[in-house]
Amino acid sequence: MEKLKIKIIAILLIVILTTLIIPANVFATNENIQIVKTENEDYIIYVKNLANVEFKFAIAQNQSANEGDLSYIKSIVDGEGNQVAKIEKETYETIKDKTNYIYIKDRTETKTYAMDFSQAFDKAKMKEVETTTNRIATKLLADLEEKNEVVDGIQYKETVGGLKIIDDENADYEYVSVKLPAEKYSTLKELADKLNTEYETKDMYSKIEFAKEFNTLYEELINEATVQGTWKKVDNMVIRQPIDAQNGEQYVVLLKKVAKDGTEKYDAKFMTSYLDTEKPVEEEKVVKETAKLPITGDSIILFAVLAVIALALIVVFARIKKLQNKGKH
Repeated sequence: MEKLKIKIIAILLIVILTTLIIPANVFATNENIQIVKTENEDYIIYVKNLANVEFKFAIAQNQSANEGDLSYIKSIVDGEGNQVAKIEKETYETIKDKTNYIYIKDRTETKTYAMDFSQAFDKAKMKEVETTTNRIATKLLADLEEKNEVVDGIQYKETVGGLKIIDDENADYEYVSVKLPAEKYSTLKELADKLNTEYETKDMYSKIEFAKEFNTLYEELINEATVQGTWKKVDNMVIRQPIDAQNGEQYVVLLKKVAKDGTEKYDAKFMTSYLDTEKPVEEEKVVKETAKLPITGDSIILFAVLAVIALALIVVFARIKKLQNKGKH
């Protein structure tokens, strides 16, 4: 009986230890490696911190293969000068349905990494991330007339901002506009800022890691907009900022282009709202008036003085006339 208890306890310990160990291996899948699928359906493996170090690699179906059973291949240099492991399409076809591990041997040690080819990042997807905001041509506008009216002789004018699509006019366009801050969209804006400022300085391993994060979120937002039916039709190739937008607010604009053959293309734009309300200007008026004498408080006195002067002139004139008649006689 005592021996049975010991066996049961031993089995339980083995089960517990196995439970603790196995998840560590499962969760380590693709840890410290990035797998990229090329247009030729080859697979390129980038190993963290080994971009500039030559190494050898071997593929095995388990993580405890005998060293003598492994066939090591030298790393090669990709088009950008990185040391990589290349698994050609033919080799992939023979191992794709198996549990696979890659053994990496450099000058100092050998490390083993679990591989999951289903998580490989497509090279085309990476290029798509790198061209975000440039796939559908647009330009910012700041002169869209929102209001232009005259009220009680005063002219009120208001101009706002937006996006002008300068891409293919024969396609149809739809958009989703979201004001920041907003869940997920704010994160997309932060990643887009890093794409513009930090991406080019990253090594290839970090570029792939970043591009996967960006693409996952970007595709999630596109799918959510499609499922929720929030796409709006673009009229006259112009996306106006929301009518209640205030100056300086930030927006993420998801843009969809549907070509005449049904092909769809997506892009993301980042817009800052613009609002300019001009100071009211009085409408120009032309007023014609008949000339008049000034109307002032001194007008009566002025008339009296003029009357006295006129009377005096008449008297003087009459006196002169009378003297002239006497001289004749």
